[in-house]
Amino acid sequence: MKEIKPKKCAVCGGEFIPSKTTQKVCDWSCAISLGHSNIQKQNAKLWQKEKKIRKEKLKTHKDYLNDLQKVFNEFIRIRDKGKPCVSCGCMVDGNGHASHFFAVGSHPNVRFSEDNVHVSCVECNLHRHGNLAEYSLRLPRLIGQERFDMLVVKAKQSLLKLSIPEIKEKIEYYRNKIKEMKKEYDGI
Repeated sequence: MKEIKPKKCAVCGGEFIPSKTTQKVCDWSCAISLGHSNIQKQNAKLWQKEKKIRKEKLKTHKDYLNDLQKVFNEFIRIRDKGKPCVSCGCMVDGNGHASHFFAVGSHPNVRFSEDNVHVSCVECNLHRHGNLAEYSLRLPRLIGQERFDMLVVKAKQSLLKLSIPEIKEKIEYYRNKIKEMKKEYDGI
């Protein structure tokens, strides 16, 4: 017969000799405490799930658009990583900004157009309000004149409002693209 080695109690930390190999605690009082803590952990997990569901139900259309904007901007930063600022051509330190050629507020139908958004340095995007004079010269060279002309036409079209299911679909699409790109960068 094998000699039974002492174990440390999962609750009080005291040493004990287990009567079964799966025994985790030294006595009944510690077993009851362990049971209560396990129940509390399960309840905490259930509450987290419930809270997530409740938050989701309270979200407005604007909240979903903001979620999509965050994911989309992250996608742009990863896509354009290592590329120069679209406006001034300097190398972008860190992640840079996702700079919209056509502003989000006045042209919501191209807000999530990949041709409309490119990485920009903080100086151009924040302090020079996008540095649009330079942006307008460089963008046709970057995406091609035909795609630029299509972007201009699309920006002038009537307002396009995405439904919540469409927004959720786009969020999932860009999250998957981000995962793919991160895998590619990690593999390099």
